[in-house]
Amino acid sequence: MFGLIRQLAVSNLLKNRSLYYPFVLATSLTIAIFYIFMSLTFNPGLQEVYGGAQVIMILGLGSFIVAVASLAIILYANSFVMKNRTKELGLYEILGLNKGHLVQMVGLELLLFGVMSTGLGLGLGLLLDQLIYAILLKMMDWPVVLASTFQWSSVLATMILFAGIFFVTFLLNGVKLIRLKALELNKESKKGEKKGRFLGLQTFLGLGLLGAGYYMANTVKDPVAAISMFFIAVLLVMAATYLLFNAGITVFLRFLKKRENYYYQPKNFISTSNLIFRMKKNAAGLATIAILSTMVLVTMAGGSSIYIGTNSFVEKSNPHDIALLKLAKEPQDTTALSDLSRLLDDFKEQEQMPTTKQVAYSYVMGSIAKMEGNTLIPYNAETRGLPEGAIFMVGTGDYQAMTGERVELKEGEAMLRVEGHQIDKNQPFVLDGQAFQIIEEDVQNFIKGNVSDNLAGIFSKNVYMVVADAEEVLKTLPSYDLTSDQLTGLTQYYYAGLDTDLSLERQLALEEPLNAFIKERFPEQIEVYSSFRARNQKEITTLFGSLFFIGMLLTVIFMLGTVLVIYYKQVSEGYEDRENFVILQKVGLDEDQARQTIRKQVLVVFLLPLTCAFVHLTAAFQMLDKILHLFVPMSTLQIMQVTLGVCTIFLVVYLAVFAITSRSYRKIVSQ
Repeated sequence: MFGLIRQLAVSNLLKNRSLYYPFVLATSLTIAIFYIFMSLTFNPGLQEVYGGAQVIMILGLGSFIVAVASLAIILYANSFVMKNRTKELGLYEILGLNKGHLVQMVGLELLLFGVMSTGLGLGLGLLLDQLIYAILLKMMDWPVVLASTFQWSSVLATMILFAGIFFVTFLLNGVKLIRLKALELNKESKKGEKKGRFLGLQTFLGLGLLGAGYYMANTVKDPVAAISMFFIAVLLVMAATYLLFNAGITVFLRFLKKRENYYYQPKNFISTSNLIFRMKKNAAGLATIAILSTMVLVTMAGGSSIYIGTNSFVEKSNPHDIALLKLAKEPQDTTALSDLSRLLDDFKEQEQMPTTKQVAYSYVMGSIAKMEGNTLIPYNAETRGLPEGAIFMVGTGDYQAMTGERVELKEGEAMLRVEGHQIDKNQPFVLDGQAFQIIEEDVQNFIKGNVSDNLAGIFSKNVYMVVADAEEVLKTLPSYDLTSDQLTGLTQYYYAGLDTDLSLERQLALEEPLNAFIKERFPEQIEVYSSFRARNQKEITTLFGSLFFIGMLLTVIFMLGTVLVIYYKQVSEGYEDRENFVILQKVGLDEDQARQTIRKQVLVVFLLPLTCAFVHLTAAFQMLDKILHLFVPMSTLQIMQVTLGVCTIFLVVYLAVFAITSRSYRKIVSQ
């Protein structure tokens, strides 16, 4: 008996190759991508690269996402294949095979399928692993090495994961075969996705969840809050998408059906009725396409923006090649700035370092606990919760050194620049209880390009303040506490920086000597820090390059799932429309009218998820923009341009996939 079952299993795989070809292709690609993630994670060469530990951690997270996506893709494809084979399996049972024989046959088919897919996937992964590793190194701006990354642990991890996925698939298939009787199996392939109940309630719930998700995305105030709210908004929109595809669209079509002046027109009568039927059958699949498409768009837009903005981020963090930063820990630290400048001068002389520019500034920086109207309360050790923004303050002398603009202010006067908040220039500005008369409310951003301004990028609310003497003002403020370790409070900083013609490698070689020089010159001043743009360039390029690389691999996975769902939906629509085509001709439509009616319905069905994905991305753009500002100092317009470019590419790919998969649809319909 086993010999017969083995012959039937092989015959079934060959006979249903139109269903299994895309299944094999999708499964093999997911296996290859997961193997590549594992290969890079266990690669000993990557562990030796500077910043490799961070990259490996990100790869581990990416591996988990790929594993979950692989499970979803394989289970979806298997459910479609089994659904379209239930009539065949029911016939086998009628002809004499019992439930046990059917389970054995399907299990053997899945075993053969799994061995073939795993072999192809691992083969493809082994073939590409050196190339992928070289691309990763290139994106991280490290020397490209075409070295083998083969590790048995990667192969074993891949085989264990997908063996587990195939075993789960086998259990689901076995339960379904045992549960359904022969006649039920014959009818199963004609069933659509289950018709939802309480369509009106589902529609209102879906609209409510969608509104809540969109509201969260468009009312978020700063990047820190955006990150914490992002995943909540995503879950709300995902749930809303399934509810609205399952119920909302059907409710809308029924509303159109009740409008006699619209419904009882020849071009709308058949299309509307059939669309209601199609949506009942395909709601979950179309919602899945919409969500996967949105994931592709968000991943591509975010990853591309981060990678493109790498150099801008480095320039923002390190405006000078080499910099020293000192935190004031004494009430009268009048020599701090000159001490830093002298240290750089002595170090330059010791190392015979050519310089093109050298600067020295003092400034006050801190976080905003609360800001209402013209009143600003700084963050301090007792403050709880997240800051609302950042404040930067300089005296007139440092403002002139930073901007080249000479200004004169008296005690109690201030010039301001306030971003993300409205103030009344005719009223005093109150900082920590001390009032200042506003002389000007639109001064230059003196921080940008002069000292590191990463704190300004975290918040959308930033205050830039110029006073006569920043140190004297700071000492009179109640929140100023020299003994506190809370760097979020108002703190006096002393900064000295220089630019040099030395190569990046030579600059990196000076890092240890400079740190040793600092310890020798300031043995007790642990608050003096050095910063090298070359080092930051390496770290940021490694981090952002790896993020972009992993994002693109995840995009391939999400796109693969999208393509697979579109293909199988085309096939299912083809089988359905082959019968509908005959029915339409019987009720009086000629061949051209029938084809035009069906084509219109198919276009609506498959363009609806694409439209939904673009709407989701548009609603999420403000939140995405704020999150990206944490990583890159790109303008909103630049991020929008990148996003539009991504949307254009995705639109072309989506339409190309639709056109290619339509061949299978036309082939089935014309049979």
